[in-house]
Amino acid sequence: MARISGGSSHRYTVVEAQNVSLGQAGVAFLKDTSTYTPPSGLKVVAIQFVEDTVFDSSDATTANADWPTDAQGGPGTNSDAINQTTMPAGMTIYGRWDTIAFDSGAAFLYLGA
Repeated sequence: MARISGGSSHRYTVVEAQNVSLGQAGVAFLKDTSTYTPPSGLKVVAIQFVEDTVFDSSDATTANADWPTDAQGGPGTNSDAINQTTMPAGMTIYGRWDTIAFDSGAAFLYLGA
């Protein structure tokens, strides 16, 4: 697959462009309480927890209204916010996050367009 430059996917085949949207645009590792922000034009599209992990309680994890964070639930009715729920090691969740932060734990953050 061709390497992404600046988050632009206009020079890829249809299959390559689909792969970019599915998290094949790179990966980051977060194992502290800092806030991770992906490169311009990319989002975190999957989070694979390698330790039991709790999202940041100060609402530093941000997403659009379709994906839950510590402060907000997902779309629809009666969807709860993540609210200090422990995500177990080995679990992977999918979404579109602009920033990610943890109170504790560690995870691989997969990037996509």
